[in-house]
Amino acid sequence: MTRTILKGSDLVLSAERGQGAPDGIYLAECMTCPATSGRVDSDPGPVARWAILHTQQQGLHHGQFLVTVERHWRVDPIRPRDGHGTATLPPIRSASTRTPATHRAPGCWGACWRRIVAWLGRFAGPLVLTTFIVAAGLGGYLIGTGQDTG
Repeated sequence: MTRTILKGSDLVLSAERGQGAPDGIYLAECMTCPATSGRVDSDPGPVARWAILHTQQQGLHHGQFLVTVERHWRVDPIRPRDGHGTATLPPIRSASTRTPATHRAPGCWGACWRRIVAWLGRFAGPLVLTTFIVAAGLGGYLIGTGQDTG
């Protein structure tokens, strides 16, 4: 059984699930010294135990690790539904069968609006916070310059 990661028009990228392929290859490296756990296939347990043992032996200043997980991926052609033959590209539509460039599919405005709202949502919080900070700073400055210092 394969797990699809990304599917293109004629190719699919999936996690390698062939005979003998590990789910992942785990490695931990101490951020303080050059010690490493060594690579372990499919089971993060020995790497985790090594990290704890290393910290116990070397002290808490050796308690940060860079953990790397390597995975095997493969790209295969998408096979037709009948499962025979090689991948075939989708047929190219001629200019006469294409829809005009100005035509939009039904519901496009809803999808466009959702995209715009999502984009604005990413910036709304920081924008409001920045505006508040600038307004508060400006207000404080104006209040400070309006006070009598004499």
